[in-house]
Amino acid sequence: MKPYCRSLPLLVMVVLSGCAGSLTINSVPQGALISSNKQALGQSPLVITLSKDSAKAMPLAANGCYMAPGFSAQWASGAEAASPENTALCNGLDSDYVVTISRPANAPGLEKDLTVANQRENVLAQQAQAQATNNVANAIELNAMMAGPGYGPYGYGGWGY
Repeated sequence: MKPYCRSLPLLVMVVLSGCAGSLTINSVPQGALISSNKQALGQSPLVITLSKDSAKAMPLAANGCYMAPGFSAQWASGAEAASPENTALCNGLDSDYVVTISRPANAPGLEKDLTVANQRENVLAQQAQAQATNNVANAIELNAMMAGPGYGPYGYGGWGY
């Protein structure tokens, strides 16, 4: 196989992936239910991929900034807080933005909210570890495929060549 042909699949993946920005809604502590316009969106940290389709739901201000809606957070204890009514996204749709909503300090049930946050962190860590293992397996398989026949993981065509 010609050397430039081996890099073609990688080039195609990079071109097709493009650059997409994101809007991450964090809560302190994490694990709060995030809502916007009275619609539940998920638990924090919540990542929304910014695209032309998602921008259709955001008004464009006179200064060229997209205006993301306000978000509210509700923790397991029932404590509630909200972000400002609008968040300006002025660096375009290919940038990353963060909105952080802090739990009111005087709301009761902090221990319950911290327990939920710790449980959520454990789940996210397990998911990250599983994804990392999957990424390594995919990289090994991709390297073997790019090397061509006779170069599988077992040396002599381990992939049935």
